[in-house]
Amino acid sequence: MDPLATPPLNDADAPQPGGFPAMRTWEELTTPAPDPAGGTDDYAVMIETLRIFLDRVAAAKPDPATARRVTTQLGELSAELEPLAVPERDQVFAHRTDLPGRGQTMSPRFEVVEGDAEHVLARVVFGRYFLGGNGAAHGGSIPLLFDEVLGRLANMGGRPRARTAYLNVNFRSITPIGEPLDVAAHVVKEDGRKRFLVGTLHHGDTLCADAEGLFVELRPGQP
Repeated sequence: MDPLATPPLNDADAPQPGGFPAMRTWEELTTPAPDPAGGTDDYAVMIETLRIFLDRVAAAKPDPATARRVTTQLGELSAELEPLAVPERDQVFAHRTDLPGRGQTMSPRFEVVEGDAEHVLARVVFGRYFLGGNGAAHGGSIPLLFDEVLGRLANMGGRPRARTAYLNVNFRSITPIGEPLDVAAHVVKEDGRKRFLVGTLHHGDTLCADAEGLFVELRPGQP
């Protein structure tokens, strides 16, 4: 199917119900916005560097001197960022809908292969940061991925904002880290304010997990 080709639904500077960013099409979600200055998108690079850092932290067994040095450096960076805190509506983290993963590191980064208002196919790799044990992704990271993918799809196609009412996940087999995985989701039906969606996560031909979710449209002014 062709990607949905509609303009953004809202002014990105307008307050968004529940803190959601302005919704864009799948094509826009996977096409980084050009830097107005014509240079590097420094925030995008910073987030990707942070993802790499978290994977390296998870994989490392640092000696005491390295742990102290990294702790000092992290403390200095935290102090540098502290005075730059902004209200939620102005937050950048997880609000960059032009970037894969919305420019955040809380959930696994997925990249859309194709999609429209009714379905989406994407590719995801769980890094070392999401390791649960024995080469498998942590069980809690898989619902995070499904909530992100199904939730984004539930709000596409001109639909008013919705929140997750429930998300049921079935773990069918081990979800490996460091391997390319295919995630798919589609809208099953809509009933008034209710939107029912399902999703699957595959490693090749192996079904790792599947999910079903209910997303309920927000009433005007509802947080």
